[in-house]
Amino acid sequence: MKRRTSELMRMLNSEESLETYLAQNEDELLDIPLCVYLNQLLRDYRVSKNEVIKRSGLNEIYGYQIFAGTKMPSRDKLIALVFGFPLRLVDAQRVLRIGKASELYPRKKRDSVILFGLKKGLQVQEVDDLLFELGEETIL
Repeated sequence: MKRRTSELMRMLNSEESLETYLAQNEDELLDIPLCVYLNQLLRDYRVSKNEVIKRSGLNEIYGYQIFAGTKMPSRDKLIALVFGFPLRLVDAQRVLRIGKASELYPRKKRDSVILFGLKKGLQVQEVDDLLFELGEETIL
């Protein structure tokens, strides 16, 4: 993905043919299965599936099912997986988008805590402790 979203929007607005736009931007669209993207991230970040699942705090069987594409996780399960890697924010947000969940939004208190945890490299359990202390719903 090389183009900014604003550039894609400009191209879409100026293009007369939807087919042409889609053909020209095939590599820019988020139409890949979540499991494919997660497995790509394993290679990109050079981490093992087992390591990510353990650090995520998810049930091991459920975690493997997500990576296999047999389970579609909730937003919180995706967030837990993000902490299992850990990912750069841009990749974390992309996991949420591809997983059909809303991105982390800094105007929401709970999301701000999660974003803070990602930035500081906290583990998911540490973020859950912060969320609990602040009266917010925990991830796990």
